[in-house]
Amino acid sequence: MLRIDVSIFSGRPDPSWIITDESVVRNLLSDVADAAEEAVGIPGAGYDGLGYREVVVSAVSDDEPWPESVPRSFSLGTLGARNPGRSAELARHVVEGMTRHTDTRLAEHEQTPLDDGLRELVLGEIDAFAAEPPAWTRSPALPAHPLRTTAREIEPAATCYIEFGQFNPGFWNTPQVQPRNNCYNYARNIRTDTFAQPGRAHSAQTGTMACPNVTNAALADGFVRRFQCLPDSEKPRWLTALVIWPGYDFHWYRLQSGNFWGHKPGSTPARDYDNSGNRITNPETCNRGNYRDFCGYFYAGRSVVIR
Repeated sequence: MLRIDVSIFSGRPDPSWIITDESVVRNLLSDVADAAEEAVGIPGAGYDGLGYREVVVSAVSDDEPWPESVPRSFSLGTLGARNPGRSAELARHVVEGMTRHTDTRLAEHEQTPLDDGLRELVLGEIDAFAAEPPAWTRSPALPAHPLRTTAREIEPAATCYIEFGQFNPGFWNTPQVQPRNNCYNYARNIRTDTFAQPGRAHSAQTGTMACPNVTNAALADGFVRRFQCLPDSEKPRWLTALVIWPGYDFHWYRLQSGNFWGHKPGSTPARDYDNSGNRITNPETCNRGNYRDFCGYFYAGRSVVIR
């Protein structure tokens, strides 16, 4: 059996499924073995921005018959391959069978059900990747800075105080934390290990990926709109921003000390740069890829509960 994970979303769980058909497994591994030197990459070693990144294939047992030339966890459709075009061809072949392998139920299917619409979305993103590979960017290693400072935000009708911490990706980018916490965890600045979803903690989660729906779900968790000032009892009060890939996903940012923004796309590392590799000084104008709808700014205080 093989597990397939398409690294594509930031807020929602990525599309995932198990291939149980032994003949499909044998044929896929054979095709991959024939092209291993040019088409196989290391998971997480390629493009790491918002949007489609790679298709990860991995064994689900230690006794699965396996070609010696192929690692037991590898990526296809990745910039980490020597030949990204050939790698994308194999990734497309894997994804084409997505909806034929739904007999094994996974926890991810609750928020990300496998259907024809999702399959066509992923295939389209793989085709776009093959036609014009994105820029390859990786965040540099940065030290941890746990200190916080307080800033004052002023609008004609309100003067609000917020806190923001030094950029601390080291907290998030560990094997214990990174895969289980997403952009919503990062925005709230709390590790839950649940890949937190707006509204889930208060039975207000939405499956509609649009600004009004995701906003209402976050408000149910305790987020408030910008310039609805929070009292000192809510410290630390983070300034966050919400964007949407219309119909498909959500993404959050958090303001850091130094007047730039950090974020954590899905299960990938936390970082302070956009899809062009530039440090984010304005989430409204940075390169967000498919996340074209800017929903607004929000405060997240101590009483915000997410799950």
